[in-house]
Amino acid sequence: MSSEERKTKVDHDNPPFSRLFVVCSKNHTDDDIKEAFGSYGKLQDVWVVTDRNTQERKGIAYIKFEKASEAHIAMEKLHGETIGGDSKPLKVLLADNKGQSRSVSGEAKPRSRIFILVPKTMSSSEVEEEFTKFGSVDHVQILTDRSSGESKGCAYVKFVKPSSAFSALEDCDEKYRAVIAEPRVPRDARTGGFSSDNSRDNSSSRHLDHSRRSTYSSAPYVAPADHQNQPQPETISKFTI
Repeated sequence: MSSEERKTKVDHDNPPFSRLFVVCSKNHTDDDIKEAFGSYGKLQDVWVVTDRNTQERKGIAYIKFEKASEAHIAMEKLHGETIGGDSKPLKVLLADNKGQSRSVSGEAKPRSRIFILVPKTMSSSEVEEEFTKFGSVDHVQILTDRSSGESKGCAYVKFVKPSSAFSALEDCDEKYRAVIAEPRVPRDARTGGFSSDNSRDNSSSRHLDHSRRSTYSSAPYVAPADHQNQPQPETISKFTI
């Protein structure tokens, strides 16, 4: 597929976070990439980048999956692995999407949390039980009213793996109105400070508003980062070039 055909036939940002950037060997061919990554989902586009003048492979590739969950599974499985009989380990990262947040170091931060609507009578253990079918759950936070302590009818579910969060987004019951929650971003990278209490409240309110208005489609809404009583920001370790 030519670059012009690629632009017109494939929407690389739909759904968000379904495209990978791979640092590989110059010996790796299209077939090597397709065989390795095609095991984890339906590929919509594979582009092994070549020099315009010499046509020599540059040792990088872009891979577009049909589903974001498939892209994340491939990233988790193949990062650091070797393919095609070449000894160079792959470095697999998410390709940039518009509006994609970055960590202080410049790396894309993994998204492993979803924001959902739940019945006010639903407990955190019941939420965990419901969503464990998509993968290991790290923790559940049900948002509560500061004064009464009563549930607000919404929650965050943090998964151990980003692929589990996207699987839940794609396949959970529509009644939960799931959206991906952006990773937390420091307000001041030099001091590690975070947003004020008012900003935290506003952020969780935006999550709630977007969740109420959204239903999952091929382009799920990505909610803005929240700051309400969450653990420290997740750090990039496995997915670093």
